[in-house]
Amino acid sequence: MGTSSIFLCILFLCGALGLTTPPPPARGRLRCYTCGFAKPCYPVPTECQDDEACGISTGTSEQNEIIERKGCLPRAQCPLQGRATYWSRSYALRHHCCEQDLCNTAPTLRPLPSPLLTALLLLGASFTWGGPLLRWLQAGLQPSTQGSAPIITALQTPASEICPRT
Repeated sequence: MGTSSIFLCILFLCGALGLTTPPPPARGRLRCYTCGFAKPCYPVPTECQDDEACGISTGTSEQNEIIERKGCLPRAQCPLQGRATYWSRSYALRHHCCEQDLCNTAPTLRPLPSPLLTALLLLGASFTWGGPLLRWLQAGLQPSTQGSAPIITALQTPASEICPRT
């Protein structure tokens, strides 16, 4: 084995053992989504301060109206409850904090079902209720034979028997 072959073998073994990978980069500041209480919420990624965590603050008024705000919160504020005034109404706030980049992504508005989900639900409903519904509709659309016996008898009876000539 030549010198270059030995060097390549050592380099390969070091790589296989993970000895040549660079150390992970130093952790920077936390990035969180931020938006105010306005609806709809269009969150914007923001860099927080060193003593802040990502948070979602949910407020409830005395009339059970709910507002929500996302952003960086001081870590000391996370376990506490607070109060906020929005559009002249007072809200009791609860905070939910998390410690990973962009972890405060909980949706504020419930999205509409996707077209695929809607199609699957309609397909399932048609298999479940489609047969009985079709039988019911067909039964309702067929002419009734009850009470029609005199009419059928009259149509089959020759006119000379119904109205004899005198």
